[in-house]
Amino acid sequence: MKAESLIAAAIMSLIVIAVLVCSGAAYRYKAAVDQKNEAVGQVALQSTVIQAQQTQQVLFNEQAKTTSSENQAVQVNSDNAVVRYRETLRLKKTCDYAVPTDIANGLLQYTNRLRSSAVSGATSQPNGSSTGSAATSKLTYCQAVLWINPLLASIEQANNQLSAIRQLQHQGKK
Repeated sequence: MKAESLIAAAIMSLIVIAVLVCSGAAYRYKAAVDQKNEAVGQVALQSTVIQAQQTQQVLFNEQAKTTSSENQAVQVNSDNAVVRYRETLRLKKTCDYAVPTDIANGLLQYTNRLRSSAVSGATSQPNGSSTGSAATSKLTYCQAVLWINPLLASIEQANNQLSAIRQLQHQGKK
C-alpha cells in the first residue's frame, strides 16, 4: 500500500507541477498579449497625432502661400500707385509747400514710435532716433502723398497676416 500511495502522491505532485507550469505559461502569455495590444494602441494613437500634424502643416503652408500672394499683389499695386503719383506730382507747383511743422513732427514721432515698438524686442535701449529733435528738413505735401500708399499697403499686408492667423486659430478650434 505504501508503494501505491507513493505513486499516487508522485502523480499528484506531477499534476500540481504541471498545473503550476501551465498557469505560469498562461499568465506570461496573457501579459505578452496585453503588452502587444497596448503597443498597437500607442502606435495607432501616434499615427493619428502625426496625421493631424501633417494636415495642420499643409493647411498652414497653404494659408501662408495665399497670404504671401495677396501681400505681393498689394505691394505691386502700391508701387504702381507711387509711380503714378510721382509722375503727377512732378508737374504740380504745390509740391514744394511744407506740411505745418507740428503735423510733420507728429508724423515723425508716430513713425519712430511704430518703428521702435516693432523692434523693441531686439534691443533693451531706447531707439536713439526717436529721442532726438525733429528732422531739420521740411516734410512737403508731395512727400506726404508718397508716404500714404506705402503705409496703407503695409497696414493691409499686416492685416492680411493677422486675418490668416485668426482664420487658422478658428479652424484649429473646430
